[in-house]
Amino acid sequence: MKIFIISIVMWWANPADIPYPYNDAVEIKTYMDKPLQFTSLEKCFEWVGNDLENLKAFGHAYYPTANAVREIICIEKKGT
Repeated sequence: MKIFIISIVMWWANPADIPYPYNDAVEIKTYMDKPLQFTSLEKCFEWVGNDLENLKAFGHAYYPTANAVREIICIEKKGT
């Protein structure tokens, strides 16, 4: 069975600015200490639509030097 997770990709206006991280995305692995995984893309995107502002805030908290959220995507978890 395929499992999908949420990934938040951030954006920096000037990648030459320090500190620009090597990795520009963070995966959402848990919610309230429970795995946040979905069995379909539809369910994953429904969660994103219902929780968009909190996901953006999480991305900014994880990467405080980023200028904006570039995209929030649902991706298949490796090894499923």
